[in-house]
Amino acid sequence: MIKVIEEKDLQELLSRCKTGDRNAQREIYKRYYSSAMGICIRYATNRTESVKIMNNGFYILFSNSVLPKPKETFSENLQMIMIHSVITYYKNEMAGNIEKSMLYDSFDNFAFERSLASHHLLSAVQKLPLIQRLIFNLYAIDHYSNVEICKMMNITTPFLEKILFTARSTLSNINI
Repeated sequence: MIKVIEEKDLQELLSRCKTGDRNAQREIYKRYYSSAMGICIRYATNRTESVKIMNNGFYILFSNSVLPKPKETFSENLQMIMIHSVITYYKNEMAGNIEKSMLYDSFDNFAFERSLASHHLLSAVQKLPLIQRLIFNLYAIDHYSNVEICKMMNITTPFLEKILFTARSTLSNINI
């Protein structure tokens, strides 16, 4: 019964967001801040960058007032919006030159000389070069298929496989 009330409340809030209701937008932001930040921080190199990405995602949500498709939950829809925001942010940062940044970004192995507990894995992933971090997260964490990632990032399958191999190799060299 509570879940039905929450869904009805959520639909009402989303409808109000569509009309530009700032209070409804604020409520959605407060409710889903943690989920959205959790997605963005996996991709970003630091908290400031993740907040920029997340806020852009919420801007997209509120400006389009995207309502979930019948087979999607709002959380799934929000996740897709945040991942789209991440990709857009980094494509703009790289000025559309993904392939050049793949191997030329440096990876600081010295930062990983200390022993890492499982909660340090996020930090390890955040220090991967940009393209490796994006693709590793999409594939290993968010479970997108190779085909979906290639379409989102506008890259070829061999290039994707090379990046995934390099990211896994880098992460496997970390002493946990």
